[in-house]
Amino acid sequence: MAKGMKSNAVHRDNLGTGTVLESFGVEADASTIALSPERAAMQILKSFVGKSGGAAVAVNEVGGSDAEFKSVGTDKFPFTGNSVVKFRQYYHKIPVYGSLVSVELNGQNQFISINTSVGEPANVDPVAKLSPEKALQVVARWAGYESGPPQQPARLNFYFDVARSRWRLVYIVEDVQRQKPRKAAQPTVPTGVPEFSDFVVDAHTGEKVAELPRTQTMAETREETQAADSLGRHRTFFVATDGNTNESRLFDSRCNVHTHNFEFRDARLQTSSLPGKYVGNPPPPWDAGAVSAHANSTEVVDFLKTALMRDGLDGMGGKIISSVNCTWFGETFGREWRNAARLPGQMIYGQRLVDGELRSYAASLEVVAHELLHGLTDHTARLEYVFESGALNESYSDIFGIIVANRAEPDIGKWNWEIGEDLSDTGIPLRDMSDPARRNQPAHMSDFRELSEDNDHGGVHINSGIHNKAAHNIMVAEQDGQFLFNAVEVARVFYMTLTSQLTRTSGFVDSRRGAIQSARSLFSDDANKDAKIAAIETGFAAAGIVDGIS
Repeated sequence: MAKGMKSNAVHRDNLGTGTVLESFGVEADASTIALSPERAAMQILKSFVGKSGGAAVAVNEVGGSDAEFKSVGTDKFPFTGNSVVKFRQYYHKIPVYGSLVSVELNGQNQFISINTSVGEPANVDPVAKLSPEKALQVVARWAGYESGPPQQPARLNFYFDVARSRWRLVYIVEDVQRQKPRKAAQPTVPTGVPEFSDFVVDAHTGEKVAELPRTQTMAETREETQAADSLGRHRTFFVATDGNTNESRLFDSRCNVHTHNFEFRDARLQTSSLPGKYVGNPPPPWDAGAVSAHANSTEVVDFLKTALMRDGLDGMGGKIISSVNCTWFGETFGREWRNAARLPGQMIYGQRLVDGELRSYAASLEVVAHELLHGLTDHTARLEYVFESGALNESYSDIFGIIVANRAEPDIGKWNWEIGEDLSDTGIPLRDMSDPARRNQPAHMSDFRELSEDNDHGGVHINSGIHNKAAHNIMVAEQDGQFLFNAVEVARVFYMTLTSQLTRTSGFVDSRRGAIQSARSLFSDDANKDAKIAAIETGFAAAGIVDGIS
């Protein structure tokens, strides 16, 4: 549960027929059938959330203002037939950062579930003393801008300052690229990624409250072709071919995947030149790293479409842009830049020497999927990339990355749980979901590491092992000697949780609660429903993720 927030979750299936709506004060399902989904959801929300008294979640008046809730969109899940209407909480017409109420409805707008994360920013003056322009000036100095402030808007929010355990009125400026590094890199550990952050400024004093990292590390015809990738495997993929010149380029119009060659230029000093030229042929052969990036990106888009019924990372078929052969000032040795990163709008891939030859970081399918699917998180829950929320952000990308890399293998017992083992000549992976301790990650909440923000953003790549282990427990759960879940089922549970049950400040317990809610809906007609829900509860519990921890 995010600090400063009150949470609760109710699912119709868990309480029995006929009891849920009555307990909310809603007489019958018929009262919502004739309404639009948003109005039906609002009616249910008002019955569930209210001032102290009979409400399941009490939200009190703050500074003379009652809590308001405004819709922020609706997610439709074709594989359940249900919709989730999401609401943000407001006081004095100012949003409460990290708040979310998710109301799930069936196809007839009848209640299925509700999940809440709400706050009460008491004793905070809702009138800003600092102008948005002044806040942007603070951010400009903070982020190292020398010629004017960033172009992003400064927006007011009520924000719970975890470090000081109190609410504030703040301005938040999102997705600002730092012009100067946040801190000096450790001399032996290359960071080598562009730094994008959300900046939080106190709206009364101009104090710098928090920096929340947003850069997650790691006339034509469409024709099918084949070529070797970075691992020497022959891949089949689609290109765009000019009928007049017979020249082809790595552009798949169906998946909207675009792959470019940055020709070992510096992505830090020459950001404005990204993404570079399309990878083309002739001259043959196709660049092996580009083939990896292109084919692997296409697999991710196919996973989104076929398993999750989602049109791209943004849900609207937006471009998937990759640049291979990138370097980074201060972190490059020869042509080696041992990293990959997802910037707003595109991926950049470095390369390293393996057996004497450069190998692109796009070689690993699970790594490409991991990095690209940070984009799914940014378009949905937008989990913070710091402390426990950041570890959850990392874990969701690991979960989806492993599923994408293994989904062609129906026998989960044969799955490879390693991440990034193809990126070195030792074969040692970056992480192992089945055994986090192998790569010095904790696997249980009792071993959760409280680290400073300067240490891996508070341990986002370390504590992610706990949630990874919970997910692994779920994926390998058995009944009568058979695996309970297949790849698509597990992917949908975590997808529904990420997109409709989590918010920016969610933690491991919120993920557990959301996964159980999602499973009740996804498996409502499944003969093994009870066993699957129990497996999810047990999987989280075995990693120490249970109600009551924070």
